[in-house]
Order: sequence, then C-alpha cells, then structure tokens
Amino acid sequence: MEEIGMQSLAYVLLLVLILSAIIAIVLGIFWFKERKNKEGKKYKRNRLGTLIALAVMVISLFSAGGAQSEATHEEEAAIARQEKLDKQNYKDNKEDFTSLYYDLGVAVEQLSSKESDEWESAIDNSGEDFDVDSTIDNISDNHSDDIDDVEAKIEKLHSLDQKIQKNEYASDEDKETIHNAYLDLKHFANHATSISGSYNDFTDEHNELDRKTTDRVEELQDL
Repeated sequence: MEEIGMQSLAYVLLLVLILSAIIAIVLGIFWFKERKNKEGKKYKRNRLGTLIALAVMVISLFSAGGAQSEATHEEEAAIARQEKLDKQNYKDNKEDFTSLYYDLGVAVEQLSSKESDEWESAIDNSGEDFDVDSTIDNISDNHSDDIDDVEAKIEKLHSLDQKIQKNEYASDEDKETIHNAYLDLKHFANHATSISGSYNDFTDEHNELDRKTTDRVEELQDL
C-alpha cells in the first residue's frame, strides 16, 4: 500500500511539473512581449507569474524524482519481502507434502494389500459361487473408514500441490516433480478406494503403482 501511495504522489508531482512548465512558457511569452514596458502592470504580473511557475516546476521536478525513487525503493522492498515469504512457504509446503506423501503412500499400500488378500480369500472360499461385484462391495464396506481417510488425505495433498504450483519461488523442475508424484499417488489411492476389474488386474496394478510411488518418495527426498 505504501509503494502505491508514493507512486501516486510521484504521478501527481509529475503532472504539477508539466502544468507549471506550460504555465511558465505561456507567461514567459507574455512577459517577453511586454519587455518594452517594464513598469507596466502586465509586465510585472507576467514576470512574477513566470518566476513562480518556474519555482514550482523546479520544486516539482526534485520532489517527483524523490517520490519516484522512494516508490521504487518500496517496490523493491516489497518484492524482496514477497520472495522471502514465497521461499519460506515453499519450504514449509514441500516438507508437509513430502511427509504426508510418505504416510499416505504407506496407508494406501496397506489398504490395497488388505483388499487384495481379502479378494484372494473370497475366491478361495467361494468355489463356483464366486461373485465379483458382491466381493468388491464387501471389501469396500469392510474398509470404509480407511477409504474415507485416504480420500480426505488425498484432498489435503492436492491442496499442498496447488500451493506449490502457484509459488513463484519454486522452480519449474521442482513443481513438475511434486505434481507428478501427486498424480501417481492419486492414481494409487483411486485404485484402493474405487476397486474394479479382476483380481489379477487389481494385483498387477497394485505392484506397478506401489513401485511408482516408492520411486516418487525418493525423488521428493532429493529436492
């Protein structure tokens, strides 16, 4: 706000400078035309007006320069403060993201493993009466609390990712690494919270996504 006020003052003083210069020129012309009658009122009035306008012009010139310099200084200080804030926010958000990513990755892997085990057990115990849809429904019901917890934490992870993506301090490479990590874990979370397909496809996808998120953890730790 201060730099905006000082910048506005600089613009006002610049306007005063321009107007006083115009007035000085006009009155100076009239003063010059009356130079033969130096004792006349018009001569004295135009001379006085010209000198006052010149004085105002000089004062405005130096004042506008000072105001502009102060506005520039305040703007640079504001930019420096914002950069410092962005740096600290990035550091905090990155640490929170990495910590949550690791904890959530473990939780998703454990949830998916339990679901896989229960699915395999259902197949083994059902014989010819095995029904995929009812098995998936039962597994989802058994882990509804875990599923809700994973979904809530994924939303929090998404929020942290968005804060980092909007942070001016973070590099494009870091932003890409963090966002790709988020996408892989989100995919893994969707796999565990929205069970679908066949048992074999489910276990194959589990192994693939578990490997991806494990690799992402190492990448995040290297940032």
